[in-house]
Amino acid sequence: MMSASSAISDLEAPSETADGDRTGGLKGVADWFRARGPRTRGLFAFLIYLVSSILVFALPVIGDLGNRCVGSCLPDTSLYEWSFDWMHQALTNGVDPLFTDKIWAPSGVHLAWVTTLPGPALVFEPITAAFGGLFSVNVLMILAPALAAWAAYLVCIRLTHRFWPAVIGGFLFGFSTYVNQHMRAQLNLVLIFFIPLAVYLVIRRVESSIGRIMFIVLLALVLAGEFSTSTEVFATMTLFGGFAYLGALIVAPMVVKKRLLWTIPLIGASYAICGLLVLPILQRLQYDPPPDHAIRAPDINSLDLLSFIVPNQYGRFGGQRFLSLSEKFPLLPQNDTGYVSVLLVVVLVWFTVQFWRHWWAWLLTGFTLLVGMLAMGPTLHIAGRSVGTLPGKWLFEAPLIQHATPDRFPLYMFMSLAILTAIWVAAASGRWAWTRYAIAALGVVAISTNLAIEPTYHGTQTVPSFFTDGTYEQYINHDDVVLAMPYQLGSDMDWQTATDFNFRLARAYIGPIHPIGHLKAGLGMILTQPGHYLPGPNAVRFFVDQRDVKAVVAENPVPPEIITLMEDVLGVQGQDVGGVTIWQVPASGTTPHEPPLPAQVITTAP
Repeated sequence: MMSASSAISDLEAPSETADGDRTGGLKGVADWFRARGPRTRGLFAFLIYLVSSILVFALPVIGDLGNRCVGSCLPDTSLYEWSFDWMHQALTNGVDPLFTDKIWAPSGVHLAWVTTLPGPALVFEPITAAFGGLFSVNVLMILAPALAAWAAYLVCIRLTHRFWPAVIGGFLFGFSTYVNQHMRAQLNLVLIFFIPLAVYLVIRRVESSIGRIMFIVLLALVLAGEFSTSTEVFATMTLFGGFAYLGALIVAPMVVKKRLLWTIPLIGASYAICGLLVLPILQRLQYDPPPDHAIRAPDINSLDLLSFIVPNQYGRFGGQRFLSLSEKFPLLPQNDTGYVSVLLVVVLVWFTVQFWRHWWAWLLTGFTLLVGMLAMGPTLHIAGRSVGTLPGKWLFEAPLIQHATPDRFPLYMFMSLAILTAIWVAAASGRWAWTRYAIAALGVVAISTNLAIEPTYHGTQTVPSFFTDGTYEQYINHDDVVLAMPYQLGSDMDWQTATDFNFRLARAYIGPIHPIGHLKAGLGMILTQPGHYLPGPNAVRFFVDQRDVKAVVAENPVPPEIITLMEDVLGVQGQDVGGVTIWQVPASGTTPHEPPLPAQVITTAP
């Protein structure tokens, strides 16, 4: 019977052919390494990826993971840090970690739809308790590329039985453009090792090298891990996994097709167990759901056709040279994750031509092209120009998937690219075999990203001394509701965790949407960073009154427009203390409502 791995590893017997061409010391090293056993080689591969992750993403901050950011110090960083600290706080006090009234007080907010990563936060709770939330987030940011690469390595080594080609395949997935771009701050989008692990388990089951019960249990744990990390990635993982599985059922020979069919009920059982494991999260999805329409418009969150071969401004090689072209693309440069470089396009074409007689080549090439097409969204853009409608338009009108953005689909394209590249390199033979290794290695280098051009990259999270030295206790009582106005969105959540959640926040950053909550009292963000619109005085009055706000705290320097606004709303002057300006709400509440202002106010530098 032909197994899944043997169906692919019989290409041209790459291991035997290539080994015969090795001579001298190189052959001796290879023989020694082969004798170490699969576990030792797997551990060595992980160490390679871990060291690479530290060198590429974390070396300047590795000694201060409790204060500096492995990526950029962005609002998402503050949200993840708060989430890990909240998990520790909830477990310590025996309260529900999936609901909190510490933000959007007094009504609070259900966290099932918020990217709080409850699974990783739960696993890392002991580390968070000892070293803090930012430390845990930073450790996971370092581990994420290494784990993703290692999990992809497991898939590639299973299919090729060749160590170094599998290592290259792991690099191509774990250090892909998708991962590199999201290493700026999006932990929920880079903790993706669950995806190749699921692929690995399916391969093992199809080739009958793992028992049914073990397969069901392990796959259920993998699925639950992904669901508790990112519901969006879980949904797209299921979607694209289904596409790949359907493609295999269509093109695979009958012997493999039968094994795939026999595996479907086992996968269904794994999903059922996963549902039980994440039931607490599922039960809360009914609360504070996103709107029925797409949160981010797919037309402006999709790849340009040229995105695949033209680096955006963050590209380490060619990013600035091609800036005049890439800035025409419809999406923001930090969301452009589809760059594969001309080198990897060559690998794809070469692979397809060389192995066109094999069913798995059609599967891998077809899946890669399908993901690439869907990543371009409902409309085809070429150099920023809208050319026409793409077949995937229907996908972005489907429930749940409509909230996923096409610019994140290349995650799955790099999975198939990693596998086919490993197979292509493993088939190398003869005196020119090294050229395939060189092309693949240069392809990995070509897609590297230079995040250092961001101003907050490897920055330090600072909290005003008003909170760190305990001064706040003179002005804010325990569990008082505070309207915070930080300089950067999300920094107020750092203030709260610095006080061990001693006060509550009337509003907070929890992603692109937020609840209106208590008596429909919602309010847009107010930042002390110049250049932002301010809400009208009456909106602030209503928010302060309905949310029972006791104090307003703004990070210095405070724009004069905010000072004027708060004096108008509260009728009192603020006090400058410990790096903030604080207004305490009078017992009588806010001042009477006034006629609306004729125009919206924009903050300026003080």
